[in-house]
Amino acid sequence: MYRLMLLYIVVGITTVVMVTAFPSCYPCQCYDDNGTLISNCTDLGLTEVPKIPNNTNHLIMKKNNLSRIYNNSFERFYDLRLLDLSYCEIKSIDGNGFAGLWNLDILILSHNRDLGFRGLGKAIFGLRNTSLRVIKANKIVRRYAVCVCIDTLMAGYFNETRIEEIHVNDNRIEFAEPHALSLLPSTLKTIIAKNNRFTIGPYLSEVSNLSNLEVLDFSGHMLEENLTIPIPDIDYSFLKEHFQLPIVQYTKQPEIVYSNDLPPPLVFPPNLKILRIRYYDLAYQITKLALGPNALENVDLRGNILSRWIGPISGVENITDLNLSQNFGRTIYPDFFDNFTSLQTLDMSLNNLQPSLARDVNGSIFKSLSRLRNISLAQNNLRYLPENVFIGLNNCQFLNLSHNLLDHKVFITLQHMNNLQYVNFTRNHIDWFHITFRKQLEIAGERSGNLTVDLTDNFLLCDCDNLNFLEWLLFTPYVQFHNIDQYECYFTNGTSTYLNESEQIFAGLSKTCHSITGQIITGCCCILGILSLIVGAFVYRFRWKLRYLYYFRNSNNIRHLGDDDFEYDAFISYSDDARLFVDQTMKLRIEEEAGLKLCLHNRDFLPSLPIAEGIVTAVKMSRKTVLVMSPDFVKSYWCMYEMNMADMESQHTGRDVLLILLYKHIKYDQIPSTVMYQIKSHTYIEYPNTDDDSEEMVTFWEKFSKAIKSL
Repeated sequence: MYRLMLLYIVVGITTVVMVTAFPSCYPCQCYDDNGTLISNCTDLGLTEVPKIPNNTNHLIMKKNNLSRIYNNSFERFYDLRLLDLSYCEIKSIDGNGFAGLWNLDILILSHNRDLGFRGLGKAIFGLRNTSLRVIKANKIVRRYAVCVCIDTLMAGYFNETRIEEIHVNDNRIEFAEPHALSLLPSTLKTIIAKNNRFTIGPYLSEVSNLSNLEVLDFSGHMLEENLTIPIPDIDYSFLKEHFQLPIVQYTKQPEIVYSNDLPPPLVFPPNLKILRIRYYDLAYQITKLALGPNALENVDLRGNILSRWIGPISGVENITDLNLSQNFGRTIYPDFFDNFTSLQTLDMSLNNLQPSLARDVNGSIFKSLSRLRNISLAQNNLRYLPENVFIGLNNCQFLNLSHNLLDHKVFITLQHMNNLQYVNFTRNHIDWFHITFRKQLEIAGERSGNLTVDLTDNFLLCDCDNLNFLEWLLFTPYVQFHNIDQYECYFTNGTSTYLNESEQIFAGLSKTCHSITGQIITGCCCILGILSLIVGAFVYRFRWKLRYLYYFRNSNNIRHLGDDDFEYDAFISYSDDARLFVDQTMKLRIEEEAGLKLCLHNRDFLPSLPIAEGIVTAVKMSRKTVLVMSPDFVKSYWCMYEMNMADMESQHTGRDVLLILLYKHIKYDQIPSTVMYQIKSHTYIEYPNTDDDSEEMVTFWEKFSKAIKSL
């Protein structure tokens, strides 16, 4: 009772103090947070700045209806350090709208769709020579704005500030005027510009002039925004700004001539440490590159389409963290990582690196990564790893091989890893470890003194042949197994039990293991079953390549051709719904007018050849294979066969064979993943929907003919 009365007294005194301390805060809520006076005016329908204490340090006015910020609206807040005006439907800010805020540290103007970058520039005008450090201006352009440009006029307003951090996410920015980025303040350390629409242009080279920039984030979004509202009626008068940009005269820099052996260097800001370009649909092969002098430490390129990692890359000696996950990666060259000598964390998950790693019997790929501590190869369809694939990773501590297809044949050398702490085999097909690999784990665990292995969600067998492995799993002194009580052990009759019931497991096995004949039969069946699965998986995985090699090696009509020694300029792969287009329009435009020779299956295939062999012959003897995409194409078995044979030809010879013509619209959900991959990975041309004699159609056929003749 006394405690309750004391509580009431304390609450009453606190209320009196609050009312006394902030008598003029209505309608906002004001409170003191360790000496910082915070005025929260969120979502009050305000149309102007309320009469709140002049000594406010943090003013939060988001979700109001300010529309316009007039000159000197905030000048009485002499010690304001944070101002949040997000979601306020601001359309314009007068030049001195924020004048007098000498101590302002953070300004938030996000989610004011009618403000635009010109409005942002005017807002910054009144903050020249102040202590403003961070500005957040995410989503300040209209939802469907086009040609959003960072011009010199807007950037010039920033030149006299000491801003260190700029956030401009979701603004549909496409490019910048020449010299605009050079006008940004030298104090700038962080640029976060995610989910924009940047194009390749000369302005990108000006980023290198930001001498103190440390963090640069040009990422896209993994998930696109849903179109859940109707397209609005928009006043396009705002576009006039883009057509009245000041003309800036600049002198073209002389071109630098490089030798054939060294590509032009990519120049970065000298102090840039963190570079993020995630989920931006970059579709490139990482070929031989040279980076200029830089301080890069963390590079995140996840979620793009960087499928071939060729290298080598110079200028990466300082990078400690590299993320190449989710890139459709399928090829790593042995010297790609040669210059990543400081790398400590490497994430290559969610790719398809099995073919490259399987060929690396000498450990050439990771041979230079002696400082690497953490490597992830999760979700790479790994079925097999060579024994010495990780032989160069002397300091590896965390090895992630989870969510793959590894089974009991896994055997990789680990005894050289003196600091190994964690090996993750979660969600593989492991039912037991061979005794030689158990020894490897024991040696690594004895050296590091703290090795943990995770076998969660694997198919551990409870049978007579596996009895020794189960005992080792439970009683080995050198290796700990993460969450071992939750491991399930499966009996041959289909039942299962948890390993924490080990006494019942061993008692049950002792009863069922008395018959040697039964053991032999069970073992033989398991071996045959596993071999069948492996052979079936191998044949299915490489079915197109096997077919290609079979017909290529058994046909006397196919020979090796030089760059200019092709019988046909293009082999046309098409379905019935494109027959008239090919037989009439394409033959007229390409053969009769452009003078090129096409290979058509209904005209040029030899009757004596099987269809499959005729397709391979046509692909080999043609400079290009043109896929005429239409709804029936993706449903046709032979069209898919022709596409895959052309893809195998590209991989086998190294020449760019495929040329995709998007002839008719195909619904997105009807396009198979294999076809979508080819569309994203190869050159494609869209057939224009216009009159045959139009200028656009003439241009299309000219480009199409040039694409066929290119190598």
